[in-house]
Amino acid sequence: MSLYFKYYQPVLLRDLFNCFKRTFTQANAPLKLSYDDFSIRMLEKLRINGEISGVMLNDGELIGFMLHSRAYFQGIDTIYNGGTGIVSAYRGKGIIQKIYKNLMPRLRECGAKRILLEVITTNLSALKLYGVMGFQKKRLLHCYKGFVPSNLGLKDLIYRETQDFKLDRFKSFVDFSPSFLDANDRLNSNWKYEKLIESYRGQTLIGYVIFQRHLGMVSQLGVRKDYRRQGVGTTLLKYVQQDCQRSLTLMNVPSTAKGMLQFLGKIGLVNNIDQYEMELML
Repeated sequence: MSLYFKYYQPVLLRDLFNCFKRTFTQANAPLKLSYDDFSIRMLEKLRINGEISGVMLNDGELIGFMLHSRAYFQGIDTIYNGGTGIVSAYRGKGIIQKIYKNLMPRLRECGAKRILLEVITTNLSALKLYGVMGFQKKRLLHCYKGFVPSNLGLKDLIYRETQDFKLDRFKSFVDFSPSFLDANDRLNSNWKYEKLIESYRGQTLIGYVIFQRHLGMVSQLGVRKDYRRQGVGTTLLKYVQQDCQRSLTLMNVPSTAKGMLQFLGKIGLVNNIDQYEMELML
Protein backbone atom coordinates (compact mmCIF):
# COMPACT_ATOMS: atom_id res chain seq x y z
CA MET A 1 0.00 0.00 0.00
CA SER A 2 1.06 3.54 -0.74
CA LEU A 3 -1.19 5.54 1.60
CA TYR A 4 -1.20 9.30 1.82
CA PHE A 5 -3.44 11.95 3.39
CA LYS A 6 -4.92 15.01 1.67
CA TYR A 7 -7.18 17.79 2.81
CA TYR A 8 -10.49 17.66 0.95
CA GLN A 9 -10.71 19.67 -2.28
CA PRO A 10 -13.79 20.17 -4.52
CA VAL A 11 -12.09 18.32 -7.40
CA LEU A 12 -12.37 15.14 -5.29
CA LEU A 13 -16.18 15.19 -5.12
CA ARG A 14 -16.77 12.45 -7.73
CA ASP A 15 -14.14 10.21 -6.15
CA LEU A 16 -15.67 10.92 -2.76
CA PHE A 17 -19.09 9.83 -4.04
CA ASN A 18 -17.69 6.55 -5.36
CA CYS A 19 -15.93 5.92 -2.06
CA PHE A 20 -19.12 6.81 -0.17
CA LYS A 21 -21.11 4.24 -2.17
CA ARG A 22 -18.52 1.52 -1.55
CA THR A 23 -18.42 2.36 2.15
CA PHE A 24 -22.16 2.46 2.87
CA THR A 25 -23.46 -0.58 1.03
CA GLN A 26 -25.13 -2.27 4.01
CA ALA A 27 -28.91 -2.53 4.04
CA ASN A 28 -29.34 -0.18 7.00
CA ALA A 29 -27.36 2.71 5.50
CA PRO A 30 -29.35 5.85 6.39
CA LEU A 31 -29.09 7.39 2.92
CA LYS A 32 -28.82 5.98 -0.59
CA LEU A 33 -28.16 8.90 -2.91
CA SER A 34 -27.60 9.60 -6.58
CA TYR A 35 -24.53 11.67 -7.46
CA ASP A 36 -26.68 14.81 -7.85
CA ASP A 37 -28.38 14.26 -4.48
CA PHE A 38 -25.04 13.46 -2.88
CA SER A 39 -23.59 16.70 -4.26
CA ILE A 40 -26.47 18.72 -2.83
CA ARG A 41 -26.13 17.08 0.55
CA MET A 42 -22.37 17.51 0.78
CA LEU A 43 -22.04 20.99 -0.73
CA GLU A 44 -25.30 22.67 0.31
CA LYS A 45 -26.68 20.83 3.35
CA LEU A 46 -23.43 19.81 5.05
CA ARG A 47 -21.26 22.48 3.38
CA ILE A 48 -17.97 20.59 3.61
CA ASN A 49 -15.13 22.73 4.91
CA GLY A 50 -12.01 21.52 3.11
CA GLU A 51 -9.71 23.17 5.63
CA ILE A 52 -10.90 20.78 8.36
CA SER A 53 -11.84 17.72 6.25
CA GLY A 54 -9.51 15.02 4.98
CA VAL A 55 -9.30 11.95 2.78
CA MET A 56 -6.92 9.01 2.55
CA LEU A 57 -5.73 7.71 -0.81
CA ASN A 58 -3.91 4.56 -1.83
CA ASP A 59 -1.99 4.84 -5.11
CA GLY A 60 -4.33 7.67 -6.12
CA GLU A 61 -7.55 5.82 -5.20
CA LEU A 62 -9.70 7.50 -2.53
CA ILE A 63 -10.36 4.85 0.13
CA GLY A 64 -11.38 6.83 3.23
CA PHE A 65 -12.77 10.19 4.31
CA MET A 66 -13.63 12.36 7.28
CA LEU A 67 -15.87 15.31 6.35
CA HIS A 68 -16.44 18.29 8.61
CA SER A 69 -18.52 21.45 8.65
CA ARG A 70 -18.43 24.25 11.18
CA ALA A 71 -21.18 26.42 12.64
CA TYR A 72 -22.69 27.62 15.89
CA PHE A 73 -25.05 24.91 17.16
CA GLN A 74 -26.89 25.09 20.48
CA GLY A 75 -24.90 28.28 21.08
CA ILE A 76 -21.53 26.49 20.80
CA ASP A 77 -18.89 26.87 18.08
CA THR A 78 -19.13 23.34 16.70
CA ILE A 79 -17.26 21.20 14.20
CA TYR A 80 -19.73 18.67 12.84
CA ASN A 81 -18.56 15.38 11.38
CA GLY A 82 -21.02 14.80 8.54
CA GLY A 83 -19.44 11.60 7.27
CA THR A 84 -16.59 9.23 8.06
CA GLY A 85 -15.92 6.02 6.21
CA ILE A 86 -13.42 3.50 4.96
CA VAL A 87 -13.82 1.11 2.02
CA SER A 88 -14.33 -2.36 3.52
CA ALA A 89 -11.12 -3.87 2.09
CA TYR A 90 -9.07 -1.33 4.09
CA ARG A 91 -10.84 -1.61 7.44
CA GLY A 92 -8.95 -2.71 10.51
CA LYS A 93 -5.74 -1.01 9.34
CA GLY A 94 -6.02 2.12 11.48
CA ILE A 95 -6.84 4.41 8.55
CA ILE A 96 -9.52 6.42 10.37
CA GLN A 97 -7.00 7.03 13.14
CA LYS A 98 -4.46 8.21 10.56
CA ILE A 99 -6.93 10.70 9.03
CA TYR A 100 -7.92 11.88 12.50
CA LYS A 101 -4.26 12.27 13.53
CA ASN A 102 -3.60 14.46 10.50
CA LEU A 103 -6.67 16.61 11.09
CA MET A 104 -6.59 16.94 14.87
CA PRO A 105 -3.96 19.71 15.18
CA ARG A 106 -5.96 21.93 12.85
CA LEU A 107 -9.25 21.04 14.58
CA ARG A 108 -7.80 22.01 17.94
CA GLU A 109 -6.19 25.21 16.67
CA CYS A 110 -9.16 26.60 14.72
CA GLY A 111 -10.95 27.89 17.81
CA ALA A 112 -14.01 25.64 17.79
CA LYS A 113 -15.17 24.28 21.16
CA ARG A 114 -16.22 20.75 20.23
CA ILE A 115 -16.64 18.06 17.58
CA LEU A 116 -20.08 16.52 17.14
CA LEU A 117 -21.03 13.41 15.15
CA GLU A 118 -23.64 10.65 14.87
CA VAL A 119 -22.98 6.89 14.87
CA ILE A 120 -25.46 4.09 14.14
CA THR A 121 -25.97 2.20 17.42
CA THR A 122 -25.25 -1.18 15.82
CA ASN A 123 -21.89 -0.02 14.44
CA LEU A 124 -19.94 -1.37 17.39
CA SER A 125 -16.51 -0.92 15.84
CA ALA A 126 -17.16 2.79 15.20
CA LEU A 127 -18.54 3.28 18.70
CA LYS A 128 -15.44 1.65 20.16
CA LEU A 129 -13.16 3.74 17.95
CA TYR A 130 -14.80 7.05 18.85
CA GLY A 131 -14.84 6.05 22.52
CA VAL A 132 -11.07 5.51 22.39
CA MET A 133 -10.71 8.92 20.73
CA GLY A 134 -12.50 10.49 23.69
CA PHE A 135 -16.01 11.05 22.33
CA GLN A 136 -18.91 10.80 24.79
CA LYS A 137 -22.48 9.76 24.02
CA LYS A 138 -24.74 12.79 24.24
CA ARG A 139 -28.17 11.78 22.90
CA LEU A 140 -29.91 8.71 21.50
CA LEU A 141 -31.59 9.59 18.19
CA HIS A 142 -34.23 7.63 16.29
CA CYS A 143 -34.77 7.64 12.50
CA TYR A 144 -38.05 6.78 10.78
CA LYS A 145 -39.11 5.83 7.30
CA GLY A 146 -42.36 4.85 5.56
CA PHE A 147 -45.67 5.92 4.08
CA VAL A 148 -48.56 7.73 5.78
CA PRO A 149 -51.84 5.78 5.27
CA SER A 150 -54.17 7.61 2.90
CA ASN A 151 -57.18 7.29 5.22
CA LEU A 152 -55.60 9.37 7.98
CA GLY A 153 -55.61 13.13 8.38
CA LEU A 154 -57.90 16.13 8.08
CA LYS A 155 -59.55 17.72 5.06
CA ASP A 156 -60.38 21.20 6.35
CA LEU A 157 -56.86 22.63 6.54
CA ILE A 158 -55.34 25.28 4.29
CA TYR A 159 -51.73 24.93 3.14
CA ARG A 160 -49.45 27.77 2.14
CA GLU A 161 -45.92 27.56 0.83
CA THR A 162 -44.01 30.49 2.25
CA GLN A 163 -40.66 32.20 1.89
CA ASP A 164 -40.81 33.54 5.46
CA PHE A 165 -37.77 31.72 6.81
CA LYS A 166 -37.72 33.33 10.26
CA LEU A 167 -37.97 29.97 11.99
CA ASP A 168 -37.82 31.27 15.56
CA ARG A 169 -41.55 31.98 15.21
CA PHE A 170 -42.12 28.20 15.41
CA LYS A 171 -40.36 27.70 18.77
CA SER A 172 -43.61 26.97 20.60
CA PHE A 173 -44.63 24.41 17.94
CA VAL A 174 -41.85 21.93 18.81
CA ASP A 175 -40.67 20.19 22.00
CA PHE A 176 -37.07 19.33 21.10
CA SER A 177 -34.06 20.77 19.31
CA PRO A 178 -33.22 19.19 15.96
CA SER A 179 -29.83 17.70 15.20
CA PHE A 180 -27.07 19.77 13.59
CA LEU A 181 -28.08 19.46 9.92
CA ASP A 182 -31.72 20.35 10.58
CA ALA A 183 -31.15 23.21 13.02
CA ASN A 184 -32.57 26.60 12.08
CA ASP A 185 -29.23 28.19 11.19
CA ARG A 186 -28.32 25.31 8.90
CA LEU A 187 -31.70 25.35 7.14
CA ASN A 188 -31.33 29.07 6.56
CA SER A 189 -28.30 28.34 4.37
CA ASN A 190 -30.07 25.63 2.34
CA TRP A 191 -33.45 27.08 1.31
CA LYS A 192 -32.74 26.36 -2.33
CA TYR A 193 -33.44 22.69 -1.53
CA GLU A 194 -35.88 23.00 1.38
CA LYS A 195 -39.61 23.65 1.16
CA LEU A 196 -41.60 25.30 3.97
CA ILE A 197 -45.35 24.65 4.19
CA GLU A 198 -47.61 26.26 6.78
CA SER A 199 -50.94 24.75 7.81
CA TYR A 200 -53.92 26.92 8.73
CA ARG A 201 -57.38 26.40 10.15
CA GLY A 202 -59.18 29.49 9.02
CA GLN A 203 -56.74 32.33 9.67
CA THR A 204 -54.92 30.52 12.48
CA LEU A 205 -51.44 29.10 11.84
CA ILE A 206 -51.50 25.68 13.55
CA GLY A 207 -48.61 23.71 12.04
CA TYR A 208 -45.64 23.67 9.69
CA VAL A 209 -43.34 21.27 7.92
CA ILE A 210 -39.95 21.74 6.23
CA PHE A 211 -38.77 19.08 3.80
CA GLN A 212 -36.40 18.28 0.96
CA ARG A 213 -38.65 17.39 -1.94
CA HIS A 214 -35.96 15.60 -3.96
CA LEU A 215 -35.32 13.15 -1.09
CA GLY A 216 -38.63 12.93 0.75
CA MET A 217 -36.73 13.96 3.89
CA VAL A 218 -38.59 15.89 6.58
CA SER A 219 -36.25 18.40 8.23
CA GLN A 220 -38.71 19.81 10.77
CA LEU A 221 -42.34 19.22 11.75
CA GLY A 222 -44.30 21.13 14.35
CA VAL A 223 -47.89 21.63 15.55
CA ARG A 224 -49.26 24.21 17.96
CA LYS A 225 -49.74 22.57 21.35
CA ASP A 226 -53.45 23.36 21.55
CA TYR A 227 -54.04 21.67 18.16
CA ARG A 228 -52.17 18.43 18.79
CA ARG A 229 -53.75 14.95 18.65
CA GLN A 230 -56.26 16.24 16.11
CA GLY A 231 -54.60 14.91 12.94
CA VAL A 232 -52.70 18.09 11.99
CA GLY A 233 -49.25 16.49 11.96
CA THR A 234 -50.53 13.49 10.03
CA THR A 235 -52.12 15.71 7.41
CA LEU A 236 -48.93 17.71 7.00
CA LEU A 237 -46.95 14.51 6.39
CA LYS A 238 -49.58 13.36 3.89
CA TYR A 239 -49.11 16.66 2.06
CA VAL A 240 -45.34 16.08 1.94
CA GLN A 241 -45.76 12.50 0.74
CA GLN A 242 -48.10 13.53 -2.07
CA ASP A 243 -45.73 16.33 -3.10
CA CYS A 244 -42.65 14.07 -3.07
CA GLN A 245 -44.36 10.96 -4.48
CA ARG A 246 -42.19 8.68 -2.36
CA SER A 247 -41.73 7.31 1.15
CA LEU A 248 -40.80 9.78 3.88
CA THR A 249 -37.68 9.87 6.03
CA LEU A 250 -37.39 11.65 9.39
CA MET A 251 -33.88 11.64 10.86
CA ASN A 252 -32.64 11.99 14.41
CA VAL A 253 -35.67 12.38 16.68
CA PRO A 254 -34.29 12.42 20.26
CA SER A 255 -35.33 9.58 22.59
CA THR A 256 -36.63 12.24 25.01
CA ALA A 257 -39.21 13.46 22.44
CA LYS A 258 -41.81 10.95 23.62
CA GLY A 259 -44.78 12.68 22.00
CA MET A 260 -43.17 12.79 18.55
CA LEU A 261 -41.99 9.17 18.80
CA GLN A 262 -45.46 7.96 19.77
CA PHE A 263 -46.99 9.97 16.93
CA LEU A 264 -44.66 8.57 14.27
CA GLY A 265 -45.23 5.00 15.42
CA LYS A 266 -48.99 5.48 15.60
CA ILE A 267 -49.27 6.62 11.97
CA GLY A 268 -47.26 3.64 10.78
CA LEU A 269 -43.75 4.96 10.16
CA VAL A 270 -40.99 2.48 11.01
CA ASN A 271 -38.09 3.19 13.36
CA ASN A 272 -35.47 1.70 11.03
CA ILE A 273 -32.23 3.17 12.45
CA ASP A 274 -31.01 4.48 15.80
CA GLN A 275 -27.96 6.68 16.26
CA TYR A 276 -25.91 8.10 19.10
CA GLU A 277 -25.01 11.76 18.95
CA MET A 278 -21.44 11.90 20.31
CA GLU A 279 -19.37 14.86 21.44
CA LEU A 280 -15.68 15.61 21.97
CA MET A 281 -14.82 18.86 23.71
CA LEU A 282 -11.72 20.57 22.29
